[in-house]
Amino acid sequence: MAGLLDKAKDVAKDGGQEGVLLGLSPEDAKQFKETGSLLKTATLVDKGGSASKEKVPKEKSASKSSVPSAGNDTNAKIGFISGSISLLLAVYFVWDLANWEGIIPLGLLLLAWGLTSWGFKQQKGEWNKNTIVAVGLTFLVITAIPYFAAFSWEGGNVRASLFEIDEVDDMLTFTLYNTAGDDATASISVKGEDVWTKDGIEANNEGISTVKVPLADIYQGSSIDASGHSALTYTLSISAGTHSWEGEITPDLLDRTITAVGADMLPVTEQDESGNTGTSGHTDTNHLGIQMKLGLGKEDSDLERSSNLEEGEWDAYIQEILTDYTFTIVISKDGSEVWNGGTSFSVNGDSMTSSKGSSAIAHGWLDLEINGMETKEDINGQEVHYIPRSDFYDGDGCYKTTITITHIVPGGDSFDTFSSTNGFEYFWEENEDEDNSNDYKAAVKC
Repeated sequence: MAGLLDKAKDVAKDGGQEGVLLGLSPEDAKQFKETGSLLKTATLVDKGGSASKEKVPKEKSASKSSVPSAGNDTNAKIGFISGSISLLLAVYFVWDLANWEGIIPLGLLLLAWGLTSWGFKQQKGEWNKNTIVAVGLTFLVITAIPYFAAFSWEGGNVRASLFEIDEVDDMLTFTLYNTAGDDATASISVKGEDVWTKDGIEANNEGISTVKVPLADIYQGSSIDASGHSALTYTLSISAGTHSWEGEITPDLLDRTITAVGADMLPVTEQDESGNTGTSGHTDTNHLGIQMKLGLGKEDSDLERSSNLEEGEWDAYIQEILTDYTFTIVISKDGSEVWNGGTSFSVNGDSMTSSKGSSAIAHGWLDLEINGMETKEDINGQEVHYIPRSDFYDGDGCYKTTITITHIVPGGDSFDTFSSTNGFEYFWEENEDEDNSNDYKAAVKC
């Protein structure tokens, strides 16, 4: 064998046809000349003329398991997305921890950690300790942000947040955070004078308490005036042991004074089928009465209600104000009353009740629907309540609606009563008497 290899080297040196005698390709012969070895299978011919093969190990092909499959990428995305959703839920429950058991955000945090780590495993093909630890620490920090944000480190570990108005019980509620170990004292002041104080607010194990304050005890008027500027500041002060905190109660919550009211007075009509069916003019229109929609809230003069108001629509843009008050409504013509609501209407937040009916207020607008009104379906099949023409109409002219508001602090006194009037001039008789050659005369503001 050694002789044959020497011969192969001689052939290569002599520049002969490499690989002819040995059955090698030119590339293999060149490799043999340079390295003295063959990495591929070489055919050697012994003296007896028989051929033998000497095999060298082949390189192993990459296993299928080491190559990420297409499904792994999909699974990784599922893990990342699910983990992110779980993390967001955990952050929310920590932020609103006063209303939830601590086990819920903890469970969601662990779920987010597990799902995200599994996603990385699917992406990389194996579990990685460093990745798992990094994900866990990152998620822990993110989840802790809303918790630590509830504390004022400058003023100690007491603080209040999550201010809300309970319209059903007429209470101002807030969440008190207290880890001082001592019971807390809270007070609310307006114009430098305390209007409410509560001692002995217990510091429970969780350090979180919900405090309720009767509106009747604290309300001194709206925090925002009709122009949108600050009118009154309600300040909450908390102390526990050597720690204290002070902050302003959310102004919008105590913006509870109605400053703008008005009415839509929409004509309700029908076509007179007994008329000449060969014509199509306003002389075929009968006026049945008016539909009343009341705007109750605060006017925003920078916004326009609509660029194309319907006949009888009030042009003010109303922002809703949630508060407690009563109102009365009167319609007059030329200074003389021709109709009234017959009762006082009570409003609590966004609902109106009275002895003649009740309805909801939506976005500052109330569809007046009370006993004594008549109903008719509009072109969309919706039922419309309206004041019958015979109950108020006394010939063509200017009809004005006056709404009187009386604010009430539940359990307290009435205050800040005011009235507002708007109206329209109607030409119902003139329109019904005209022939088809004249245009319909729509109502105008008066």
